[in-house]
Amino acid sequence: MEAVVSTQSTVAGEALYEIRGQIIISNDPGWQSRTVISANFGEYLGYAQQNGSFIIPNVKPGSYIVEVLHPNFLIAPVRVEISSKTSGRIRARKVDYVQPNEVVLVKYPLMFRVGEKTNFFEKRETWHVSDILRSPMVPMLVLPIFFMLILPKLKDMQDPDTKKEIEDASKMMSNPQMPDMSDMLTSLFGGTKKPKKSITSSGSSSRGRR
Repeated sequence: MEAVVSTQSTVAGEALYEIRGQIIISNDPGWQSRTVISANFGEYLGYAQQNGSFIIPNVKPGSYIVEVLHPNFLIAPVRVEISSKTSGRIRARKVDYVQPNEVVLVKYPLMFRVGEKTNFFEKRETWHVSDILRSPMVPMLVLPIFFMLILPKLKDMQDPDTKKEIEDASKMMSNPQMPDMSDMLTSLFGGTKKPKKSITSSGSSSRGRR
């Protein structure tokens, strides 16, 4: 899991190292010209050779995320740690953004093996007859038809007394007779109804007196 990386050069007394690896892409001819290997999001760059190998040169000791960038593939990155205390000993592990403290070591030199191309677009949905049945507008159209065609037949099949009650109830709903408001308030507050004066009787008594 660990290997010693040879020193490539020295700048201002500081040792620089190389990150090495191999990329295998089987179903994309000429992929080498479209591939870039990046460390720390473009801080260091490397390019693939014809045999798939790559080198990122002049890398300082530290921790780096190595990514293989290709327009047709999504490749999982790898974290590479170069130690300055142990003469450039290097360790590689998987990148886990969900659990960054979990360490899963991978083999070094790095190996990136790619299979199928990545599908960046979802497949376009096709129309099916079942889509009409799942539409929320279908019940809104079917229920009125049901009430118009089926309910009258159900009424004819009912008992005559029940049918008469339904018809009476429908007539009352269509022609409601509201009670007198004064009578309603009187019965509500517990008062007594005032007797109504008869206009005919009063008129006849006055005529008799004359």
